[in-house]
Amino acid sequence: MKKFALMNALAVGVLSIGMAMASPQQAVTQLRGNADQVLSILSQANGSNNAAVRRQAENYAIPYFDFERMTALAVGAPWKQATPAQKAALTQQFKTLLIRTYSGTMLKFKGAKVQVQGNPIVNNGGKEVVVKTKVVAQGKPVNMDYTMYQSGSKYRVYNVAVEGASLVTVYRSQFNETIKKSGIDGLISQLKQKNG
Repeated sequence: MKKFALMNALAVGVLSIGMAMASPQQAVTQLRGNADQVLSILSQANGSNNAAVRRQAENYAIPYFDFERMTALAVGAPWKQATPAQKAALTQQFKTLLIRTYSGTMLKFKGAKVQVQGNPIVNNGGKEVVVKTKVVAQGKPVNMDYTMYQSGSKYRVYNVAVEGASLVTVYRSQFNETIKKSGIDGLISQLKQKNG
């Protein structure tokens, strides 16, 4: 689980995609450029400005993820019963969890290399693509698949699979266990504690 959290953190930082035109090949091209940009930002960390560098990398990455959709998928069926206020709170806390995990670990991997495969898998009439990458940080390369959907003239990330393990699926099993024991509000409280 520790390895998954670490790779999840790397995934969030690496996949900052801001596409001028929505096409599968543009997604690949943009992913390559933005992966380089995030790693370039992280390479500026020298101990004294780590917090500022983290914020800069986070601010760069956040607009290109659909945290509400990610949260809905991670929560699963109970999402439909949640109130709008609960959905907003869950989304904010899950976003904070993902970003903090990313922030805490990305700096350790600022020398990572990202190899983006050039042939994305196209689904849903071209509105969804899966871009496969290999992240080489320390030791064996790690396979990461980024699932994005078309939103206007760009794609937004809503799932990341690390070595075949889907981010939203892994969290769903954890979240459902908490929801069964203490409901949606219990999950919100648990996430707040983790994020505290």
